[in-house]
Amino acid sequence: MDSRTLSALGTDLTRRRFLAGLGVAGLAVALAPLAACSSGSSSSNSSSSATQSAVTGTADPTEDNPIVTDADAGEVRYLAEVNAVYFTQGTRHGVVYQGGSNGEKAILRGLGDEKEFYQALVDAGFTPGNNLTAEDMKAAAGQGKSVDGDKLDVTVKWDGQDEIPFVNIVSCTAGDYTPDFRFGGNLESAQKNNTGCVLCLDSCATGIVSDAHWPTGTTQTGTAMFTGREDVLPADGTRVVVTFKRA
Repeated sequence: MDSRTLSALGTDLTRRRFLAGLGVAGLAVALAPLAACSSGSSSSNSSSSATQSAVTGTADPTEDNPIVTDADAGEVRYLAEVNAVYFTQGTRHGVVYQGGSNGEKAILRGLGDEKEFYQALVDAGFTPGNNLTAEDMKAAAGQGKSVDGDKLDVTVKWDGQDEIPFVNIVSCTAGDYTPDFRFGGNLESAQKNNTGCVLCLDSCATGIVSDAHWPTGTTQTGTAMFTGREDVLPADGTRVVVTFKRA
């Protein structure tokens, strides 16, 4: 191969390398806006989610979002509906998630999972007591143990009714009393038993919230039983919002 041929070949190879380099650089330049757009889109989505979370935190719960945690206010709002069966039939259950085994045994039928409700209380800054066991529930009259945990103020409201104390919607066979609601915790028991218990009206080893005023064994021994007040609560199936805040 003569020198002119070699020179032409070298020039051709150099040109090819140059064009290839331009192709790579061009591709990088073309992709740069896409990468920036992708990054901006992600940032925008994150910002949107944060905004939605903030809005949700200050709103009342809905069927699609039945548990609302407002960490700034230190409270949890929970959606439920009136179960008129317990206007006349006694129970120990204030609020029970409809998907649990006790879902139809409460004054208020809950629309939110009790395990998610537990987490909502933790996210709102509350500390569970976790001091009761299944054995405690077998206590004889006068020998029961009271639930521990952060003390809660529990209220209920519905359309046309401002917040009122939860105890105002309850009648007790033992007469009037002042409740002492506590964040009992009991997540492990809730996961094991799947009763759905959100709020029990006496101290309970499975309910997420229960009442320290009445020790374990209260309802099992017939010391006290509870019904919903038909003269206070709205009609069967009416949606209500139960709010849990620090007492």
